[in-house]
Amino acid sequence: MALSTEQIIELQKYQKMLYQLEKILLVSGNEDQKKRISKTIQKYKSRILGISPDGIPDEVLVARPVMKTAVEAKSSNVNDPSKNVVTSVPTQGYLTKENVLSNLVIMKVSPNSHDTEINMIATLVTMLEQEYVPVLSDSHIKFDFSHIAERDGILKHLENIQRTMKVLSETIEEYALSEKQDFKEQLGRMKNKQSRIFIAEAGDLFKTFKAFLEKVLTELNDGISIIMNLEEKIQFNPKFEKATILTSKTIPDALRQFYEFIQAALDNIAMPGKLR
Repeated sequence: MALSTEQIIELQKYQKMLYQLEKILLVSGNEDQKKRISKTIQKYKSRILGISPDGIPDEVLVARPVMKTAVEAKSSNVNDPSKNVVTSVPTQGYLTKENVLSNLVIMKVSPNSHDTEINMIATLVTMLEQEYVPVLSDSHIKFDFSHIAERDGILKHLENIQRTMKVLSETIEEYALSEKQDFKEQLGRMKNKQSRIFIAEAGDLFKTFKAFLEKVLTELNDGISIIMNLEEKIQFNPKFEKATILTSKTIPDALRQFYEFIQAALDNIAMPGKLR
């Protein structure tokens, strides 16, 4: 039986928790802590098996590192002499275990979607919607009036790309199931066009969030009062929100981590001829 989107997302969360717990287990020198972590690991593994007893299904793919060319790597480190890059060897980009997208699990935008780039971008958009955007709501951050209006305008971009993603997923499935050659060719052209639109809209979406967060963080650093509850910590309501990553973070820390996610996402969206 195929898993629902909610079950796939739940698997993704459990895998992320397991990765973090296993990482702590490796470095911990406290035996009591190790025992507690081991029990928690077994608990999450049991939950994963409860959802998917036959293992990870096709709808869930393990992310692969995005590779930068040697020229890009050398250019990005030109001002840091401590980062020596051998020009004949490519270096890993953002999908590594050392950063905000660590242990990312890529989900298919639809069952018959085999385009790695489209699936990755769809996963990033979903992660943005479920894990990061909730922190901007009035129940967590009380912005002043001008920033509320700006935030609401940005959220409309998210609604637009959700519609684009839905249309693309439907076209992908129609293309996969079509048997008539002439209709299949027509759907193929539509799929390619919609894929390009989706990639471009995703780039614009993340750039819009980046500009907003840069502005907010700059104003906070300058001591400008734009958030009324700046000293509070983020606490999500599990009855209504699925977000967990930013739980217990202070508002400034949550916004900085949000910004890091946006930057990492942008560095994994290929937009030829466009600045990021």
